[in-house]
Amino acid sequence: MNLRKAEPKDKKNILEITNLLYLNIPDFVWNTERVVERQIQNGEYFLTEIGGKTVGAISFRQRKDKMYIETLVVTNDHQSEGVGTQLIEFAKKFTKEKRFNVLRACSFYEYKTVDFYLRQGFSLLEKPGIYNNHKYYRFEMRI
Repeated sequence: MNLRKAEPKDKKNILEITNLLYLNIPDFVWNTERVVERQIQNGEYFLTEIGGKTVGAISFRQRKDKMYIETLVVTNDHQSEGVGTQLIEFAKKFTKEKRFNVLRACSFYEYKTVDFYLRQGFSLLEKPGIYNNHKYYRFEMRI
């Protein structure tokens, strides 16, 4: 597996893989061209490749004194192969390099990712978030 920073030429691949996350929620922005372009330009998007094919992606956003995983996606045919774990390990290093000591992630209930994040060492925060009437889990890890 090769993990690298996304470049503008990767936009099409990122849009394809992030469409796996699409939910029919008003203002669902995480798979829009505008958001993906901005995050690539800001150096916030990273890809995992196997044999030159994009199989996973992660993006970050800094908010106040915390680092957030904005997007985390693995293609269906590469789930349960360690790709997501590799991306989380990278997220921990990235957070530390940026001199943050808290890493957060959010995941809509529909994604059913609680067990994954707990296995990675995150704690589930008590109060869920709500985005346009859709609840999401909030996870946190101290780095």
